[in-house]
Amino acid sequence: AEIGWDEWKRQSSTFVVADVVEGIDDLVSAFSDAKVVIACAGPYRQCGLPVLKAAINARCDYFDLCGEPQFFDDALVAFDRQARDLGLLAVHAAAFDCVPAELGAALAERQLLLLNENPSSSGDGDGETVKCAGIEVIHTVQNIASANATTFHAAVDGFYAASSGELSVSRNKVKESYPEFKETAPPARPKAWPRVPETPGAIMPGYNEELGLRTMKFVGADASAVKSSWKYLRSRVPEHSRKGKHVPEPRLSVLIGMEGDNSLAALKLMAYGATFSTLARWKWGCTMLHSNPEAFSNGLFTSKGPTEEELEQGGFTTFVTAYGTKHCPGSSTQVARVKISGPEPGYVATPILIVALACTILDAGKGENHVKLSFDGGVTLPGALFGDCDKVYDNMRKEGVSFDVVDDFKSENSPV
Repeated sequence: AEIGWDEWKRQSSTFVVADVVEGIDDLVSAFSDAKVVIACAGPYRQCGLPVLKAAINARCDYFDLCGEPQFFDDALVAFDRQARDLGLLAVHAAAFDCVPAELGAALAERQLLLLNENPSSSGDGDGETVKCAGIEVIHTVQNIASANATTFHAAVDGFYAASSGELSVSRNKVKESYPEFKETAPPARPKAWPRVPETPGAIMPGYNEELGLRTMKFVGADASAVKSSWKYLRSRVPEHSRKGKHVPEPRLSVLIGMEGDNSLAALKLMAYGATFSTLARWKWGCTMLHSNPEAFSNGLFTSKGPTEEELEQGGFTTFVTAYGTKHCPGSSTQVARVKISGPEPGYVATPILIVALACTILDAGKGENHVKLSFDGGVTLPGALFGDCDKVYDNMRKEGVSFDVVDDFKSENSPV
């Protein structure tokens, strides 16, 4: 008889129920035959550290879907040195939307520098080496109207941690434990560099003429993750050609885009965002938000998540632009573009992304694969570890998430 999918999953899987409050021995035992642990249960600030500890004790590399900046810091302080000593990797935020943002930014910057690696080819006439002055990331989604409420709950706790001082406490522990972050801080951004990209204000949405999109500041963890990746890479590889301690950081703008004629929807989204960020400053406000995520997100976040139709027909496109130090606003000089496209982001693309990154780690153990990782141990983020690794882009493309260097976003294949 034909075996159904659910029955096949039960027959081919081992299920371990472990109380991480009482101890992690059961988890260590369960992980003992594995090479990579993929942790998918959040919010991570509530249950993440015991799973990471168990993975390290079992001598496994580790990946998670976490987009919580406080957890990045707490895990770094707790386990980074041990992971480095053991040659183990712990990678956070290996999911949509951080992977497209981080690895898209790295690829766009690499392409910009490649196009302008010969100073005379840039047409400047001054022989100066071109650097990256700014990076813009614009996320868009297609045929999706709902997402899982777990993301909403994690965001509530994250906003409260930032406003209550909890995040500052974690950040101060990082500063105390890692003086090299200060020692490898980048030089100030030169005033002569162009002020690109521009970021929309908090009251009115912006407008991207090239894409025809209304844009708003993206309130997810992407900007924090990208900048943390730059910091991690700079401290681990101080002489890195693209992100070393001698290279000023580019301006960074991470946005969400909506159809250009949908100004009312953009303003409505901004109003819900303002309500969310205001309530999340207080405990009583967090209780309200946690009690009804659907009402406080205009129906976007639900306990059921996306529908079957959305899983099948949904998709995302992320547009990343890197601008050179001699770029003239409004022109196409010294610009590199990367377009990332994939299926429904939460339940379809995210498993593709995290497994592709994990497979790249496994490939790194095989010399014939020529996998280039920035370092071989420690707690980190995708951009710092994989930004210079062509193999990881190949792995993601093979599974249906494309990273394409393009001359023009408005190609016939563009969903916009």
